Amino acid sequence: MPSLRRSRTILYFLTVTCFYCQFFWMYKKSRLSENSVSESSMTFKAGMIVDTTNVTVLKLPVVHVFLVSAYYYPTSKSLGPNAVALNMVVDSKSLNIDNATYSVVGSNSTHRVISNAPSQVEGVPNCRYTTAMASTNTVSNLAKLEMESNGMTVEIPFKIARYSAPRPVIICISPQFVAEQWQIFMMQVHVSHRFGGHLHIYLTSIIDSYFELMKKYELLGFITIDYWLRMKFSKTETPFFEPNGNVEWRNQAGAQIDCLLQYKLLCCFIIFVSLFEEAAEYIAFFDMDDILFPKTYPRYIEEFQAEWSVDPTSNSIYYGRREHEFVKAEKFSEFNFPDLVASLRSSSTVKRGKVVVRPDRYNSTWIHYSWHDLNSRIIASPNLIHVQRPTQKHGDNKMLIKWKMEFGPLNETIKSVDIAAIQREIEKIRNDSTIHPDITSRLPTSDFYLPIVFECYYKSFYGAAFDNQPGGFLCPNADSCVLPQRENFKCIHSDAEYHSGPHMVPFTFHYAKKPFWSSSIGCYQ
Repeated sequence: MPSLRRSRTILYFLTVTCFYCQFFWMYKKSRLSENSVSESSMTFKAGMIVDTTNVTVLKLPVVHVFLVSAYYYPTSKSLGPNAVALNMVVDSKSLNIDNATYSVVGSNSTHRVISNAPSQVEGVPNCRYTTAMASTNTVSNLAKLEMESNGMTVEIPFKIARYSAPRPVIICISPQFVAEQWQIFMMQVHVSHRFGGHLHIYLTSIIDSYFELMKKYELLGFITIDYWLRMKFSKTETPFFEPNGNVEWRNQAGAQIDCLLQYKLLCCFIIFVSLFEEAAEYIAFFDMDDILFPKTYPRYIEEFQAEWSVDPTSNSIYYGRREHEFVKAEKFSEFNFPDLVASLRSSSTVKRGKVVVRPDRYNSTWIHYSWHDLNSRIIASPNLIHVQRPTQKHGDNKMLIKWKMEFGPLNETIKSVDIAAIQREIEKIRNDSTIHPDITSRLPTSDFYLPIVFECYYKSFYGAAFDNQPGGFLCPNADSCVLPQRENFKCIHSDAEYHSGPHMVPFTFHYAKKPFWSSSIGCYQ
């Protein structure tokens, strides 16, 4: 039976991704033939290549690598002792990086060890830059970490992974940019907290009042806010393609991997007892608008434990996503959870979903699941409630008109006892004196960036993929979205110190350190 179930799982994954990947591979094949002639005639000069012809397969002299994050684990159940995990974005067109190996140098006060770090990639084939995770084992009490390439080295920053998690269930929320949908956050944070989950949220840019609201929830222990940085090469002696516009969806997979890697440190050891657990027991990879209501048990952890008892060998469980619409409250004082649930309407279609994983069996992931996980179990019910397209009470809702979908009665179970408990918690937060009215009165009352971003996404991918609209199947990315700036709504944006290592072959490394929040960049991706 396990082998039959595994076969069905593999078949399902192949089915749900065949449409998505077929066009990428067809496009890649066509670009290979088109660009094979122009490659030899190009003159390589240092600096960024302006990709006006979409020459995605051009081979460059150096493979540029942006090191998103590096973590050290004195102990880890899946990575082993004194492990190092590297979360990277790599130019996959200048070199075949499938299963590439990276040379890592670890040092402490007495030893210096060079080791090889094999990698695995996560992502679609049509993007020039691909997310990759590499790991190796190094010296104990790691004090210095370097990347080596043909005898040259560059020191890179690293962090020790978390020894503990705020709760046993961590929900990693994909990077938010020009974030303004505070109503969806309110739904997500209160539902997750009700069922024992802790949100780990990545932010690139967000409306300042919304950011201040999030910070209050962070102080209350509901969430962890993390930086999600744009990738920059501070200097280079060789040509390169701009990474942010040539990676899949803001390197969303890299954020999911970073979140996973943060909670993989072995947290517990009891003498004479075989208790080896990583910091979090379960990790879910959701978007902000993916809401999960457990079907049978009162908390996520009990629900997940029950699902794993069906097949203890599973690495992950997979929830489909059912599209929903709901009517948004315009003001913080009007936000009412029973009213929100009453306005929820379901579509009949369940689309590609998301996974919940056991971190001791998972080392990397893609946006929807890991391409390397062949032992995931599909959950037939419940589905994630996907509230991608909220309805404004007094807005034009043009987004809903353009991407039409039929909705009917709510087709997922939300228990009345949970609705009431969540509303009580919302009222408690609303009456908290630390959440000053100055914050809530400045929250957006209508959509501004959502329709703009949707239109950009629709033209770049959604229309062609799901709505039979004209358009190519290129690297799914909307980094070129034109985002107007406003005087009355400012954004907080992530920033950092950016560094580039020396010219190294085949890999030249770039990284950032000392991240901070900036109020001077604006509302951008």
